[in-house]
Amino acid sequence: MAPRSQPRQRLLFNRLKYFATACIFAVITYRYVYRNPALQLGSKPRDAAGNSTLGFQKIVVLSAGPSWRTRGLEAAAKYSGIDLNIPVQPSITDELIDAFHNLGPNSVPHPRGRGEVRNWLSFLDIIKYIVAQDLETALILEDDVDWDVSIKNSMKLLSDAARKFTLTEKEDRSPYGHSWDLFWIGHCAEPTRNDTRRLIYDDPSAPDPEKWINPPWFPWSNDYMAGLAPGMRSVQRSHHTDCSFAIALSRHGAVKVLKFAGKGEDTQFDTRLKNGCKKKDLSCLAVTPELMHHYVPPAEFGLISSVAEANNRGSRAEEEEFEYVMGSTPNILRSARCKVLFDSTCPATGQ
Repeated sequence: MAPRSQPRQRLLFNRLKYFATACIFAVITYRYVYRNPALQLGSKPRDAAGNSTLGFQKIVVLSAGPSWRTRGLEAAAKYSGIDLNIPVQPSITDELIDAFHNLGPNSVPHPRGRGEVRNWLSFLDIIKYIVAQDLETALILEDDVDWDVSIKNSMKLLSDAARKFTLTEKEDRSPYGHSWDLFWIGHCAEPTRNDTRRLIYDDPSAPDPEKWINPPWFPWSNDYMAGLAPGMRSVQRSHHTDCSFAIALSRHGAVKVLKFAGKGEDTQFDTRLKNGCKKKDLSCLAVTPELMHHYVPPAEFGLISSVAEANNRGSRAEEEEFEYVMGSTPNILRSARCKVLFDSTCPATGQ
């Protein structure tokens, strides 16, 4: 009887081996294809850039909790067919804020105030979330961000431009290539000049450079749109990009940013990133003019940012006073928030 049982055992072993191999193959397929829309069979890189996560593996939102910011953002995302993930941010104690504020020797810059520290630590927490999720790429949005109603088409055009600018091989089917740690999608300043190494491309949603609205703390920034015309954008290496309205991170970029920005040593989080890009501690791309900007409620209500509020600068307006009154979004021609909330484009003054 014993000799007869051996072939059966061998047959059972082979079946188990083939089953285990099939399971491993299925897991690998899910991990590298279905979780990464850029690799789905039959798709082109630019097609993935127009999907529900704009070509990134996940879109995550930096938010302190439900508010007019998140309600408007979720409404715009639903209108645009975009999937958002809004993780619950861990609490940040006063002791942690004090400790981070004092990191590093006295000879290096330190955050300006408690609001800047809280914002910085919140970014680090959400980047840790990205690393823990083992995401190939992720787009981080601030919760008051806005975009044009044609954002998916704009991201397809950006995909074409970014891949061409970075000389991405045809075999690499990722929407934006792999030659970056950080990609500034939404910001408030990135100069581009005629001598800048860049790729200029057409995008009908791009604003008139002469009407581009610069932040008051960078009055020089609208003087550096050389060579651009209405309906044109530029993709280039980042040299002086400010404001972290929408930043994309690659897997290796997220790890590098945690190490580089995790020790403080600058006035605020986006300045730390800017200096890392400028000094090439980080490999960064930027699109200018920006594709995303923050929505601004009507000025007469006196709303201040969460950073300024944490620094006790000004007072917080009551949401019910202004949430249903139309504001504006600088440098976005046809605001998605305003389309869904007010059936308007919400142009900023002068645009």
